Amino acid sequence: MKRILLIEDGRPFWPRIRDLLRKVNAVVEELGPGETFAERGGTAPDLLIVGDAGRAAGRTGRWRGPLLVLEKGRDPDDVTPRDGAAQQVTASSSVGERTFLALTSRLLGVSERRLFRAVIGVKRARQAHVHMGASREFSLTGLSFTAPAELAVGERIVVSFYVPGAGQRVALEAEVARAFPDPEDGSTCYGARFAGLSPAEEDVLRRFVWAER
Repeated sequence: MKRILLIEDGRPFWPRIRDLLRKVNAVVEELGPGETFAERGGTAPDLLIVGDAGRAAGRTGRWRGPLLVLEKGRDPDDVTPRDGAAQQVTASSSVGERTFLALTSRLLGVSERRLFRAVIGVKRARQAHVHMGASREFSLTGLSFTAPAELAVGERIVVSFYVPGAGQRVALEAEVARAFPDPEDGSTCYGARFAGLSPAEEDVLRRFVWAER
């Protein structure tokens, strides 16, 4: 299991960040008041999260590993690499949940995608007929698939599939984002973004993509 080390600085946004971290596929540890990284000993964490890089530097030394710095007042969608290092980024302390989960997954090196070839149901919005298609890949935000129907970009669909190990079939609403040729046989493939998922559906999807079930 991946490990995250959190160094908080008492500002009001930390309770929300802790809530978000409960949904991350990793063990979260915290550096106690006055405790330095060197004093803690043990193995280095897979990701360090701080609220102020300058203030944290005295407690972590010259940290070169994956780092997430949270800044208050920054645009929620603004994620910026630090000093050109892709594994060290600065983001808003009010970052959205999906962005936060995708960001921490990338920094941890946890897969954000899952190859999954299986029969899926594809139903157009406001239509009863279900086309039987085939999935290619799932991510935390969408999927790619083939279907025996000509779908338009922007069209709303409902994708249903059986979740291995969970003993349940789920149906998730999505919007077709693009069409592209299958590199293997030239058939039409589609990419779709999930839309309007409930917290429970997001949890099922996250566990499925991370192969927890």
